[in-house]
Amino acid sequence: MYIELKTSSAFSFLEGASLPEELAREAARLEYPALALLDRDGVSGAPRFYKACREAGVHPLVGARISLKGGGELPLLVKNRKGYQNLCQLITRMKLRAPKGKGAVDLDEIELYSKGLVCLTGNVEGPIARTIRTNGLQKASRMLDRLKGIFGRQGVFVEIQRHFLRDQERLNQILISLSERHGLDLLASNGVLYANQQRRSLQDVLTCIRHKTTLREAGRVLAVNSERYLKTSAEMQSLFSDLQPALQNSFLLSQQLHFTLENLGYQFPLFPLPPGETMDSYLRKLTHQGARGRYRPYHQRARRQIEKELALIEKLDLAGYFLIVWDLVQFCRKQGILAQGRGSAANSAVCYSLEITAVDPVGMDLLFERFLSEERGEWPDIDIDLPSGDRREQVIQYVYERYGQLGAAMTANVITYRARSAAREVGKSFGFAPDVIHRLSKLLTSWGPHPEKIDTDHFSTAEEWS
Repeated sequence: MYIELKTSSAFSFLEGASLPEELAREAARLEYPALALLDRDGVSGAPRFYKACREAGVHPLVGARISLKGGGELPLLVKNRKGYQNLCQLITRMKLRAPKGKGAVDLDEIELYSKGLVCLTGNVEGPIARTIRTNGLQKASRMLDRLKGIFGRQGVFVEIQRHFLRDQERLNQILISLSERHGLDLLASNGVLYANQQRRSLQDVLTCIRHKTTLREAGRVLAVNSERYLKTSAEMQSLFSDLQPALQNSFLLSQQLHFTLENLGYQFPLFPLPPGETMDSYLRKLTHQGARGRYRPYHQRARRQIEKELALIEKLDLAGYFLIVWDLVQFCRKQGILAQGRGSAANSAVCYSLEITAVDPVGMDLLFERFLSEERGEWPDIDIDLPSGDRREQVIQYVYERYGQLGAAMTANVITYRARSAAREVGKSFGFAPDVIHRLSKLLTSWGPHPEKIDTDHFSTAEEWS
């Protein structure tokens, strides 16, 4: 059985031509038991990939292709939670020190974060192949020794791909020889960039956008053929009929990769506690102190509700989260910064007692389970409205100072093309004239076409589309 362990999605910006959901659906159609997503220098596509694979009945595997100083990339697969933590730390440190899209690491840095990770050598774009081309076989052999020293013999696989390219097959024969010399296992992959062959045309367009050229002028920048799609086990068996162990190793390795986002095990930064207190005891103490000020008198109905909430918070090990939010609100109060909790947090008597929210959920008969429920298996979400500008920035800086640069982060958004910007970029890749691109983009809203405005009269001749 074959498992594809090197797939890229559209989160490899302007490289992958299929969304994670499309890859998951295709894998299910091909009856893959598992599939790995290795986007370039990030795991931002992993949550959508994880959800889509779960819905499709495919086991989702996590990894990334890490850019190397000097060029090339090193594909890394996550074995366990420690490996995921190491991969995220490696990517974070790489990106913090470089302009957007320019980050890269060397093998010394990779060695610091190698535990829990499995290394593929890459094929044409990998460090071994690049070293063979630029520095010769001897240096490539030393680099393979270095990788083996970092990840161990069981943690390095020499990757073989076959896309019907003469130079690639010549490289494969060298890689096979090196694997035998170093006692390393071969692993077959297809280096997938799109779910099916029909997506090849889109991938060509993305390549042109990335290289700022047109389809007519791109030449060898474009792929020679349409082979980098999710193939069936039978297709891969035919391709690697002389290297069956390389196919079998894809399945055997997938069985060793136990981590999914279900095992994330995220922990909030440790809240600094007074001597003799635990997270639970300190939250309980603050809650009851606040409740005595909120409820006058502190009646039995409020006490029962607060005890019920505290018991669940303790059971789910969430006391630290509530303390972090309480501390943030207290800072705002002391600095005269308006801060108000909202949303489902208003259903919590604990939040009300901690002065995070302003609505009494007991008096209003609000349902706590709308905010936090053991059955839902989700963390509570406490939204706090802050003023814009310098006062908001003051709060952000307090969080960074309190928990450290690597202990706090801003939520990041992945920027996507809307219809008009996509039309402009695609029009450039087709070589359309600027006025045609302008007219085309005006036919679209931010999200899609104006059906009533699509009219061939907008374009004077068919040649404008050719």
